[in-house]
Amino acid sequence: MPKDRAIFQDVQERSWLAEIQYGHPSPTELGIYAARFQCPEDPAEPVRVGFIQIDAIEQDDEEALRDALAESDPASAIG
Repeated sequence: MPKDRAIFQDVQERSWLAEIQYGHPSPTELGIYAARFQCPEDPAEPVRVGFIQIDAIEQDDEEALRDALAESDPASAIG
């Protein structure tokens, strides 16, 4: 089973969980997937959503994960 989540630290040294969101429209043929970012250490920090190269998750590339987090947006409820 391919790795679809990674834990990394942001520039403030808080841990974040990045999870691939399968089924979201994204150019997966290019290795780009939708991702959900959550900071378990700071419940006040909103969940964020964005896009990430699957290689960043599979290789625990913290720099790429931080870049994807910086480019993500706060999630909003559907409905």
